[in-house]
Amino acid sequence: MNKQIGKILSLKFQIFQRHTIVGDIENNFILLKKAYLDSVKLKCDFFLTPEMYLSGYPPKDLLLRNDFNKKLIVFQEKIKKLTRNRKTLLVLGTPQKKYDGLFNSAIVFQDGKILKEFTKIVLPNYGVFDEKRYFISGAISDDYFLFQDKKIRILICEDIWDDNLISKISNKGYDFLLVINASPFEKDKFMLRYKLIKKRVRQFNAPLIYLNSSGSQDDLIFDGGSFLMNENGEIEHQNPFFINSSNTFTYNPRKKNKKKKKIVKLNYNKNLYDALVVSLRNYFNALDFKNIVVAISGGIDSALSAVIACDAVGNKNVKGYYLPSKFSSNESMNDAKTLSKNLKIQLVELSIINLFNEYINTLNPEFKNFSNDVTEENIQSRIRGSMMMAISNKFNSLLITTGNKSELAVGYSTIYGDMCGGYSILKDVYKTEVMKLAKFRNLNFSDLCLLKKFKIIPKNIISKEPTAELRYNQKDSDSLPSYKLLDKVLFCLIEKNMSLEEIKNLGFDKQIILDIWNMIKNSEFKRFQSVLGPKISIMNFDSDRRFPIINKFKIDNLPC
Repeated sequence: MNKQIGKILSLKFQIFQRHTIVGDIENNFILLKKAYLDSVKLKCDFFLTPEMYLSGYPPKDLLLRNDFNKKLIVFQEKIKKLTRNRKTLLVLGTPQKKYDGLFNSAIVFQDGKILKEFTKIVLPNYGVFDEKRYFISGAISDDYFLFQDKKIRILICEDIWDDNLISKISNKGYDFLLVINASPFEKDKFMLRYKLIKKRVRQFNAPLIYLNSSGSQDDLIFDGGSFLMNENGEIEHQNPFFINSSNTFTYNPRKKNKKKKKIVKLNYNKNLYDALVVSLRNYFNALDFKNIVVAISGGIDSALSAVIACDAVGNKNVKGYYLPSKFSSNESMNDAKTLSKNLKIQLVELSIINLFNEYINTLNPEFKNFSNDVTEENIQSRIRGSMMMAISNKFNSLLITTGNKSELAVGYSTIYGDMCGGYSILKDVYKTEVMKLAKFRNLNFSDLCLLKKFKIIPKNIISKEPTAELRYNQKDSDSLPSYKLLDKVLFCLIEKNMSLEEIKNLGFDKQIILDIWNMIKNSEFKRFQSVLGPKISIMNFDSDRRFPIINKFKIDNLPC
């Protein structure tokens, strides 16, 4: 253990793991003020906020507005005054306008003064991150501030991930590290963070607090799970995942804690399911919708979407619609009714048969020399989309789009049809993951779920072969490879950006790879117009993956 740390009698922290809304600076301040004054009453030494707490994260092009930055300055002054005649140090994550530009900063306030300012050094510019568009990078230095005569260093998110930066500052003799973050959720990312922090603690030979945001913003989810790791790489405190938490705890290196906490690992399916619930709940609440509506087809995607909606906002705030055509089966109708009964939600049946016939009769003179094809199938989907959007419009309801990542990747969806909606809850979830989540939810629910019930999704919905029911005896497998095969190839092409040869070397057929690549490429225009949905993978379609719509690149004719 660092010898200097042994001289610290104790440090009492309050870590403000909190969901904030971008641009709601006034309310973000109100929440901070109340929590900070509570920490003062509790005689905390430190009150810590996440990265860019004051502005909300990510503020994007709001950062380019002078009035936005001026308001941030006004509230930074209010926070400074808030600390006057108070000993508790307040660490504020905020964009900070200076004479030489805009910085992503952590400002340390105490007793009405700025004790120290830290600026983010490593600005991420990949995936969802675009910080070089807005910020100036801070200079590499051995900055710190003293508390109890000990050296405290603050790092901001990406700083702690950068090996080059850490190699230059890890030998500066810091006694304690505070790392504030707004780190977006991805599947399995938390354990990557944990392993990284354990490595950094060894490098610095000092304890570290990792504070992350919670909640969500647009397509990003923040999973919280903030923790304190001592200099031996042991967890002494951990906040819950996904939810707001303002926990207070004391770090005392001289007091032997025989019961060190083990890191709380996230169950993969629970982790993913909770993330989807949180994202939908926050999106719904932030935009002041009255309720959620979902078109329930009797298939697994709409079934899981409806369950997530009930878990997110409560079944009293969810309404289902069944929109049958002449191609809809009794099996689908019965499955939709059983699901709705299990969820205890109203299911309204609105047939599209008459509307479809009107369309066909109206278009017959124009189509008389052409046989039926996908056009007639898409008309059905677009009728349903128009009807559901009308319902959404009339009642100020949030329409959930139910398509999954597999379908969206290959264009197995109808633009202005089943792609209509206000939030695409399964947009970043592959079909095989949808199946796993449905089975998981039938056997489990978490504290975040408002619907405390098992076995909601009928077994038949899970076991039956997927179909869009836009023509008689239609199956997804008529147009696509099996989802088990499709999802594996999609993962290689999308998440891994692998070449044809690399994927072939994994044992996949060349023609299948080419067919899937072409489907991805040819449906880019659809995804460009698709509804926003929560990011849960390393490569989502909203912010991560940026491909041209007009794209003639062929992966099978590379020059030798």
